[in-house]
Amino acid sequence: MRPDPTLLVHAVDAFRLEAPHAIEPEWIMCTDVGGNLVALPASERDLLPASIKAQLTHHELASGRTPRRITASELYFFSVELVEAPEDAEGVNDPVYLYGTLVGPWPSTSPTRVPGQLTVTRGDVLAGLVHGVPEAFHYVQDPESKSAPRGYHALLPGDRAERIAEGKGLVLAYPAVPAELQTHNASNNLLVANILHDVLTHLHENAREHGGPKALAELDLPVPSRIMAIAELETRGYEVKGDVATLRRNHPGLVNKLAEWLRAEKVKVPREATTPEFLELARRALDALPGWPSETERVLRALVRPGSGAPARVGPAPTPAASQPAAQRVIPPRPPPAPARPTNWMQDFLDEHSRTGSAKAKITRSKASAPPKPASSSTDWMADFGAPKPAAPKRRESTPASKDSGKKPDWMTDFED
Repeated sequence: MRPDPTLLVHAVDAFRLEAPHAIEPEWIMCTDVGGNLVALPASERDLLPASIKAQLTHHELASGRTPRRITASELYFFSVELVEAPEDAEGVNDPVYLYGTLVGPWPSTSPTRVPGQLTVTRGDVLAGLVHGVPEAFHYVQDPESKSAPRGYHALLPGDRAERIAEGKGLVLAYPAVPAELQTHNASNNLLVANILHDVLTHLHENAREHGGPKALAELDLPVPSRIMAIAELETRGYEVKGDVATLRRNHPGLVNKLAEWLRAEKVKVPREATTPEFLELARRALDALPGWPSETERVLRALVRPGSGAPARVGPAPTPAASQPAAQRVIPPRPPPAPARPTNWMQDFLDEHSRTGSAKAKITRSKASAPPKPASSSTDWMADFGAPKPAAPKRRESTPASKDSGKKPDWMTDFED
């Protein structure tokens, strides 16, 4: 079904898709009342609510550039609701598990919307967010924002380098804040800062423990929220005064005393930093990351061209010609109304990556509940996003897919199990 532009709430992105069979070249990414991602052709901009048109106009004037160009024959949109960074990783550029709702492929007359998991590396997450900074969506400053509110995104690889080079398996990910927190805009500043903080913390700790790159081991990491950092120290038995937290060694019991002996007597309370500062730290970390950029990263970035510096078009897009049949446009399905949401599908994936005796993974959440589970789809690779709850999920190794075999690429199997 065609999306109803009048039911959309916020704009989050705008880009031009250069695809062989794309009838509509320019697209606007929006969120609906349930916080779901919806892609709308720019030719229907004049049908949007006045508030969204005002957001688009402000973004165009503030950015001072036209939308970026993405060359792809297969593009997916991913609303990221939870990030799992395993604590027991042994390397530096280790996997990061992203959970949320996938929409695609684009261009298509029948894209699918399903929940599930995408596995990428730490470098992929950092690079996706860093390279997306120039194209981040600009919102009007409001009294509740400490820094200029932005809508950040990350272009991530969903397949191997050879498939990416063919323009397939590209995933445009948007860290999503809960719909109830999207008041004036859909800014994800704090969520992106939390994601970057967690990934950088693991890089820093691994570098210190395993003699990694000196630049990573010596990172001076701030925190996204000093209030939350102080609260965590207090739950661990520290008393905070100014910039110093002192351990209170007055808890009864042998177990508590042993735990106190293993903790530092005094620790420094970290300073608070904004999202742009974390993005700069991420850029520096990528410069020090061994083996970066990877071949997949080089191929992926070559498919994106920045918008021109010429003034962006302001105002509504021209309406399509009356002779053009509406059925020819590549339109996403209208997002269904939000039903009762299950809360266990993400936990199934988290349990898969936890082992008895292993360190607890670091979880960054944006939504308190999981997205709705859709009906089963005939698309094989997306089964991890819509299949019934598996008894024992299995991880599959991705292998290159042949163009002539008719099979779906194996990277999609992470969305099937």
